[in-house]
Amino acid sequence: MNLSYNLKTKREENNFSQEDVAKVLNISRQSISKWENGNCYPDLDNLIKLSDLYKISLDELIKGDKSFQEKIIIKESGEKMYRWPWWIIFPIMGMLYGLVSMILDHF
Repeated sequence: MNLSYNLKTKREENNFSQEDVAKVLNISRQSISKWENGNCYPDLDNLIKLSDLYKISLDELIKGDKSFQEKIIIKESGEKMYRWPWWIIFPIMGMLYGLVSMILDHF
């Protein structure tokens, strides 16, 4: 069993036409046809929408198609999470301690 077979089977089980699914996903009917014929694969966003539409898990939808599982690429969200280097606090604290010590020695 592969992804293209699963996509077609689930669509038919839910009594949807390719046009119905295309409208829900806001894509062309030809894209649905290409997916179901194995000519190309849906991206992760569309896979999630399909699993919601068919009320099945992503795992159930793509399981068995090893070649597809290897091709899944998760898009970056655009937001870059900056991880602050926690270790920098030690030199900063040392500099502040030295500065405060110098100021207090002057008084």
